[in-house]
Amino acid sequence: MDRTPDERPDAAEQPGAVEPATARHRFQWFRNLRAWIHARPHVHLVYKVLVGAVGGLVVVIGLILVPLPGPGWLVVFIGLTILASEFHFFHRIITWLRARLHRFWDWAKARGPRWLRKAADRGKADVDAAHADAHRNMGMQARAPKHPRPGH
Repeated sequence: MDRTPDERPDAAEQPGAVEPATARHRFQWFRNLRAWIHARPHVHLVYKVLVGAVGGLVVVIGLILVPLPGPGWLVVFIGLTILASEFHFFHRIITWLRARLHRFWDWAKARGPRWLRKAADRGKADVDAAHADAHRNMGMQARAPKHPRPGH
C-alpha cells in the first residue's frame, strides 16, 4: 500500500483504522461546502465571524477550566485549532506551539525517565498525525519544516 510521507506507518495496523482513500472521501462534503462558502463573499464573512465566535468561546472556556481539574489546556488547544481553520494568525500560533512541543519531547526523550521517553514518542507521533490529518481535511498540503533539525 502506498503511503504519503505525512501518514503514520502504524495507522493501518490499528483496529478501526480508516484507509487513506476512505478518509479523503469521508470529508469531501466538507471541502465542497467550504469551497461553496469561500466563493460567496457575504456568506464567507458570516462564516468567518461564526468560526471566530465559536473558536474564541472555546478558548475562553478552556482558559476558565485551566485551574480546575480536567482538560483545560486541551480545550484551549481545540479552540485554537478551530480558529486556525479560518485565520492564518492562529494557524501560525498552532504551528509555533507544535514546534515548542517537539522541542520539549526531544528534551524529554533525551533526558527524562523511561515512562516520559515512551510518552514523548507516542505524543509526538499523535500530534504529527493529527496535524497532518487537519491539513488534509482542510485541503491544504502539509509543508516540511524550513530548517529540519538533526534527528528528525
